[in-house]
Amino acid sequence: MINRLQCTNVGCRKLHRQLTDRMIKFKQYTAEVIEDVIDGVISEEDGLKNPCDGSMKHWRWWFLYNKKQIEGHLQSAEYRLHGFDNGSVKRMGSLLDKIREDISPGWLGKVCRIINNIGGALRLSPEYG
Repeated sequence: MINRLQCTNVGCRKLHRQLTDRMIKFKQYTAEVIEDVIDGVISEEDGLKNPCDGSMKHWRWWFLYNKKQIEGHLQSAEYRLHGFDNGSVKRMGSLLDKIREDISPGWLGKVCRIINNIGGALRLSPEYG
């Protein structure tokens, strides 16, 4: 089930969909499967029960391609919640690395949900924007 929320901004008033932690925009597999591939839990050698080799290679490339953008979105969300006055963004280092350490499994779904819910988006690839 996907929540639909109406924007309260005066100029917007559009309906927005709130993705769950299990979903990643434009991806057929669940966040858990993609996360396991990125983390090396599932690899090409694991056999037929997993996604094809091409999909797994693409997901790893997709993550590396978006890593800096993910970090920027997370810092933006941190700033919106706490501001830079407390110095938490600089003190913590990489927020993505911190989330990966603290929330495993499940870090990828949480990260994508944060990005989607602050209005951000991850790039598909250089050719698709």
